[in-house]
Amino acid sequence: MIRRSARLVAALAVGGLIIAACGDDDDDASNDTSAITDAPAATDAPEATDASDATAATETSSPTESVATPDTDAPETTAGGGDGAGWTVDTEDCVDPDRANAPIEGTVNIGSSMPLSGGAAAAAFAPVAQGLQAYIDYANENDLLPGHEIALTIGDDQYSDSLTPGVVNSELDNGAHLFSGMIGTQNNLAVRGLLNDECVPQILALTGAPEWGDVAEYPWTSGALIPYDKEGAAYAQNMAAEFPGGGTIGLFYVNSEFGQVYMDGFEPLATESGFEIVDTQTIELSDDGLPTAQVSSLAGNAPDVIMAVPLGAQCPRFLSELAKAKAENPGWDPRVYITNTCSSSLILAVAGAAADGIYTSASGGISDVGNPETVAASEALTSYIDYMASKGFSDGAVTAAQGWTVGEVTVEILRQAAESPEGLTQASIINASRNLDFVPSLVREGVEYRMAGEEDAYYAEDIQVIQYDAAAAIFNDIGTLNTSFRSS
Repeated sequence: MIRRSARLVAALAVGGLIIAACGDDDDDASNDTSAITDAPAATDAPEATDASDATAATETSSPTESVATPDTDAPETTAGGGDGAGWTVDTEDCVDPDRANAPIEGTVNIGSSMPLSGGAAAAAFAPVAQGLQAYIDYANENDLLPGHEIALTIGDDQYSDSLTPGVVNSELDNGAHLFSGMIGTQNNLAVRGLLNDECVPQILALTGAPEWGDVAEYPWTSGALIPYDKEGAAYAQNMAAEFPGGGTIGLFYVNSEFGQVYMDGFEPLATESGFEIVDTQTIELSDDGLPTAQVSSLAGNAPDVIMAVPLGAQCPRFLSELAKAKAENPGWDPRVYITNTCSSSLILAVAGAAADGIYTSASGGISDVGNPETVAASEALTSYIDYMASKGFSDGAVTAAQGWTVGEVTVEILRQAAESPEGLTQASIINASRNLDFVPSLVREGVEYRMAGEEDAYYAEDIQVIQYDAAAAIFNDIGTLNTSFRSS
């Protein structure tokens, strides 16, 4: 009873402080916390999203193809820290310290919360959930966590942070030992306090918010994506290399904390490199109209470079308006950078030819699964494509790679925790998570997922700038992998 009442108090407190999600909210929507077996068709352009695209879970049909076994020879760490090695979590302040340190036997229950209904957001997120469920299926079929079965439940929060606490509480009541791959900054923030009070691991949040680096205050929460400010800084570095003498820049970004974080990382480096910001245009988070006036202003100042930070459906709308402006201003062809939150194949397909030539980055360092040449050259990518085909998910395999990678890293964390002196516990799971050094199977060569307690609080810090080829619907790498943002 103490545990339940503590969660209710935490949920109510968080719900009162965080009232707006990044996307459209529907507070009257119902919560579905059962295991999902059918994903919505990905047909609509996504609404405002700040993670990689996708959601829903999948069918559990037996595969007919095998996939390359994840690299279990990656450097290992002592998950539980019983011998003093590595970072360890303090469970003394937990609502129930004994539960945090109790052995997890039999089935390991993983919870998650994503938009499974509610329109365009659900359609956009469907493949990520498919990929996550597919990897959990694969792990069970290949006994990657010996002595344990892994169960995944993805609840529906419709991308509304007001619904996320209800989803998470229901999954906790149903025995969730940890949460992984939850989508959305505000959605994860809505339950961060609750899960830290309960000492339940909240790992691999699908958002690049810098907040996930606050290990001292929220040790049980970590992110999966490159921090947005570091991504912005990487674009500034790339611009400096392409324009060694400097140049002019036009800014277009969503008027929210999300947009400002990118600017915080981008602007200082850009100005230090000799660039002059000649125009700054913003768009409100809830604005679903065409940014005609903003783009017209940018065109009037004719900058050499445009740095764009729209969200969701704003991404193709911005690109379409920009294409019109370039056509109306012969000779003006700026180098356009746009955040990797816009780089999903679903979003860029809506933009069509207007997206051709844009520069962005590879989310999580994952390889371009949509490039046939890249896939043919990699046994791991080929096996992944075959496995997804066996599940009936070929159409969403490109976007699903993000969910697959989250699943792979989650299972590796569980494996290392189980091999720690403490065995598999909630405490050893978060310890393994914060002491991980691992190379997922689908990432680009040279990319590492590494975390080291408070010294290095982010997994993904390697950034590959890429350019989109709309005709071929593929990305081409620009320059080499940027590893300068690694914390350790």
